[in-house]
Amino acid sequence: MKLEWAPGEHVEVTFTPAEDEAAPLLVVWPAFGTPARFYRHLAPALAAAGLANVVVEYPGRETPRGVGRHSSYGYDALATKVHEAVMTYAHRERPEAPVYILGHSLGAHIALFAAAMHAGDDATRAGFSPRGLALVATGSPYWRGFERNGFLRSYLGTGFMAFVARTVGYWPGDRLKFWGRQSGVLVADWARLARTGHVRPKGAERSYDDALAAYTGDVLAISLPEDPLAPVTALEELLKIVPRARVTRRHAAIRVGHIQWVRRHEEIVGLIAEWVHTQEAEQSPNARATTGVDVQA
Repeated sequence: MKLEWAPGEHVEVTFTPAEDEAAPLLVVWPAFGTPARFYRHLAPALAAAGLANVVVEYPGRETPRGVGRHSSYGYDALATKVHEAVMTYAHRERPEAPVYILGHSLGAHIALFAAAMHAGDDATRAGFSPRGLALVATGSPYWRGFERNGFLRSYLGTGFMAFVARTVGYWPGDRLKFWGRQSGVLVADWARLARTGHVRPKGAERSYDDALAAYTGDVLAISLPEDPLAPVTALEELLKIVPRARVTRRHAAIRVGHIQWVRRHEEIVGLIAEWVHTQEAEQSPNARATTGVDVQA
């Protein structure tokens, strides 16, 4: 399904239903350079665990034209306009379902930024606020979050990618065999975060740093034991930007890589499903009644 998020601009999503139409729904944001089709085995596994899902393809990847000099989206467009289009579609497909976001690697950045920028009564009424976030195999690219070679790998590495993207007009990962084609704006936003530790996307009309600092939502953060791209130190660096969030941390036992967990997903799916269903049980009217919290229609 193609959704229009700006005049003439589209994003493609793939919906996998769960048996129960009121089951929680996950919006899945993929990792940097990872096509949506890579999640084709994860999607039915989530559905079997009682989690309907919508996997998002980064804009341009599904078109013959692809990502190139014309691609002008970065963190801000993804976390605002694209997010809003996807959430509108999710609620249209499953109007009774609570919606969560599952972000993998860079997709977790989009999840956090979108949730923080839509954390208010108006956004909730519009259906843009997720019920919670599940972040897997992720971390801030900020170089101080990497204990070894952080300066070389993150500061200089992302700086080089931003320089190439600025020179070429996009990141030519298909030719360099590294992380696929990427929007030059997105690479620049990501590299700025890696250098400074601040979330300051190009073209943003509001302060992301302020919105993230004020965010109080529920977050499940899952780290992997053998993930040099997203070590626990980098995850903690990412969570520093949402100091008021209610974070549940889980460290997976399975020894898989940063991307490979998507295919060897049994433990991760179990952790996500358990957390989401617990969240729903705690937010049910009966649960609120037992804790003395009033429920308003």
